[in-house]
Amino acid sequence: MDSYEFDKDKQMLRFDVQTDLAGVPGLEPGLSSAATVYVPEALSGPVNVIVGYPGSGFTRGYFDIQDKPGYSEAAYHVERGLVFVACDHVGIGDSTPCDIWGLTLESMAAANHATATNVLDRLRAGTLSPDLAPVEIASVTGTGQSMGGCLLTVQQANHRTFDAVVMLGWSAIHENLPHPDGSRIVPGGVPRDFDLTTLAEMGRHDSQEVGQDRELVTYGMHWREDDPDLVALSLANIEGDPDQAHTMPSWRILTLPACCAQMLSEGVVAPEAAAIDVPVLICAGVIDCVPDPQAEPEMYSKSPDVRVVVMDRMAHMHNFSQVRADLWDHVREFATSVPDSASNSAKESVEAGR
Repeated sequence: MDSYEFDKDKQMLRFDVQTDLAGVPGLEPGLSSAATVYVPEALSGPVNVIVGYPGSGFTRGYFDIQDKPGYSEAAYHVERGLVFVACDHVGIGDSTPCDIWGLTLESMAAANHATATNVLDRLRAGTLSPDLAPVEIASVTGTGQSMGGCLLTVQQANHRTFDAVVMLGWSAIHENLPHPDGSRIVPGGVPRDFDLTTLAEMGRHDSQEVGQDRELVTYGMHWREDDPDLVALSLANIEGDPDQAHTMPSWRILTLPACCAQMLSEGVVAPEAAAIDVPVLICAGVIDCVPDPQAEPEMYSKSPDVRVVVMDRMAHMHNFSQVRADLWDHVREFATSVPDSASNSAKESVEAGR
């Protein structure tokens, strides 16, 4: 159910929105997805919108961490005049639970497209709340952290949802993990055409075992200066014990779609990356799951503008870094530099589906 609140401290409107996913190809019936829309209290003229998709093991709360002050990316952008939309993937967070073994990259990307276009359509129409007038949107930038970047690649190629995209800690070449000795950990991914339902019968996948090595995960996910209290929350129950789920913060989740195993395959979404024809910003920490950020632009051969930002003092989970605001500024400056959408691609995609 949709809900609304006003954050007095941040002068920000907050809307929780459910999107009916009926008709999305590849999904079982009866599903809906969750998103939270953050809007400045005072709007004047066209605004830029940023849409965020989290990585595996995280909910949309990753973009609005409230455990300590200054860790909400959503609030940071809203305070600077942008609208931010944080989305839960299908089957994750406050979205309807579903069979995670049946989810594919294509169906998850299609669900994310439906979520974004529903929210954008309602923003434009002024139907999110009686307290919010129609919003004139200049451009819409999609951002994806890790798994969210993989799904964003498929989404943009297949649906052209956004006027620009930002890949956060996602490698279109080969996503893998950094090792403290400087080498890379390359778990065996499964092919794109692999029958994911058989993973349940095969038992634990290589990537899950690596993901439970606390020392390796800590090194790759968190820079040594990251706040220790937040790191402890971020890494709570990385063993994936359902009995310990209560130790995890609201922005962490045990649910991992089976198609996560495909994301560790080399070039798994290379064809989709090559089809993206809007500006691309690639962001990585100096320690990250992106082996060579400077090599990534070649994967986006149709994009008219590919930029790369590598942040010192930052590991894979960017929003915990002490320099997170510097990265958010890069994202904001990129999003506001996108030309006003002549084609209004996100609006057209909504209308085309009617």
